[in-house]
Amino acid sequence: MSFIENLQNKPRKTRLLILWTASISVMLVIIVVWLASFSQNSKPADTKDELEQTQLPSLFESFKQDISTFKEALDASVNEIEEQTSSIEDEGQTTQ
Repeated sequence: MSFIENLQNKPRKTRLLILWTASISVMLVIIVVWLASFSQNSKPADTKDELEQTQLPSLFESFKQDISTFKEALDASVNEIEEQTSSIEDEGQTTQ
């Protein structure tokens, strides 16, 4: 008989015990590998601080530039709307 058929022939209580034991074992192996990868990937505090100091200003500057560009575009749109509104009002006054 194959391994699967052997398990199928065991009582339900035994199959459930094997199921939970195997599931917990696999889960523990995954957690151990996951935690081990954290310790290998973590950099010393000095390196992290230097990395953050170099990346954050450029990110902040980029965000600041994007906001400035958005504000300029918004101001231009508002000015255009005001011009169109005033020209429509002028046309309305001249036709009356």
